[in-house]
Amino acid sequence: MQKLTKIIATIGPACDSEEKIEELILKGVNVFRFNFKHSSVEWHSERIKRVNAVAHKLGIPVGTLIDLAGPEIRIRMKDDAIDIEKDEELLLSERTLKGAKAKGFSITRPSIIQYLTDGQHAVADDGAFSFTVVKKGSAVYLKSHTKGTLATNKSLNIPGADFPLPTLIDRDLDGLKLAAANEIDFIALSFVRSASDIRDVRKEAKKHKINALIISKVEAQRALDNIDKIIDASDGIMVARGDLGVEIAIEQVPFYQKMIIRKCIIAGKFAITATQMLQSMISSPLPTRAEVSDVANAIYDHTDAIMLSGETATGKFPGKSVDMMRRTALFYEPKHHADIRTYISYSVKDTTAMVCDTAYNLYRRYISANQPIAGFVVFSQSGKTARILSQYRPQVPIYTFTPKINQREALTATYGIIPLPFDYHQKSDVGLQELTQATKLLSDQHYIQKGEKLIVLHGDQWGHGSGATSIRIL
Repeated sequence: MQKLTKIIATIGPACDSEEKIEELILKGVNVFRFNFKHSSVEWHSERIKRVNAVAHKLGIPVGTLIDLAGPEIRIRMKDDAIDIEKDEELLLSERTLKGAKAKGFSITRPSIIQYLTDGQHAVADDGAFSFTVVKKGSAVYLKSHTKGTLATNKSLNIPGADFPLPTLIDRDLDGLKLAAANEIDFIALSFVRSASDIRDVRKEAKKHKINALIISKVEAQRALDNIDKIIDASDGIMVARGDLGVEIAIEQVPFYQKMIIRKCIIAGKFAITATQMLQSMISSPLPTRAEVSDVANAIYDHTDAIMLSGETATGKFPGKSVDMMRRTALFYEPKHHADIRTYISYSVKDTTAMVCDTAYNLYRRYISANQPIAGFVVFSQSGKTARILSQYRPQVPIYTFTPKINQREALTATYGIIPLPFDYHQKSDVGLQELTQATKLLSDQHYIQKGEKLIVLHGDQWGHGSGATSIRIL
């Protein structure tokens, strides 16, 4: 049985060996995320090559995602961490503090310090630390309301603030160079504020001839205010609930999660639900019941992908974390019995969309007549037909045959699509030879069994980008 919801795992010291990468792929990871806010460029480059090598060995398309800092603010300090007492005042400096200077830290965007106002609220490490801004002449301090150990490189949020920050920092530009050198499939930008941020990334990516899909991370109120334009400008959206739950009232996060996923489905853009999904599994072999419910709820929301962060990057049980997500998906995906069109309306804009709508109607008729369909087979040069079909969230796989490896990997974050290789010959139609070749591959890899029915979609001009025009029952 194939899971349909995709799993994204963050690479880190806990899972960066070839053996661990292979284990996670076999347990269900579809995309590996490289958090560019941590580690060196060389470290990421080596691991990207490692992931690609393992995926090639296994013959499984696996996506690679670079997560850029963007307008995000992170803490910088000389040591790895500092101990903070409640009511202690920490100096917020433009440079990393050294020697015997006052206790405190700097940030990745020191230009914002001049805009801070006395009494302003600040939050660090996804809400674990709370501060009040205290201005003493030209010096700025953060008065702590929390006792604990604050580590370097943790996030710092100023809820409600809107600072004049550039979209990309120098390290992000290094990340784009790395993406070009390694043919990265996805680029995520943190703290997207408007569609112009995405246009900035695309402009820089074009300079390096990067064809990666661009993901907007929604983490602030300003992004919510501009959400429709951001979705339109992006290839995918990540609901980054950690920072979002700091920037807005935490009880509002589930509402916006559902709203964003729904908008993405209608727009035909993939949606990723991220942050703290199985947080307790960083140190525990079992998640809490609430965490499993959270994963299940995202699947009920029809998210394309669910993501693991610290659980796989630094946690003690990366394999168990992935397996728990896979098992949860396998249990809950078949529970979607209703036709999604009863509560989401689609705009059928062209012939390909009409063919997909018709194919889904046919699928619903078969299952209502108790004649199961084992899956869809799509022959696609660009992946467009498969993506449109995915919007309907069928309960069966969409086996998508495409000749280009980069197109196969670009489909690894979209619900239900299982990308497969296909060497086509320039001809006008998909005939018996192509169907036989495709079904043999599906049978050899144990995706289908003899006697099962498939719905096939293809174009009259296979390999010429004409889109789907034909439906067959196989």
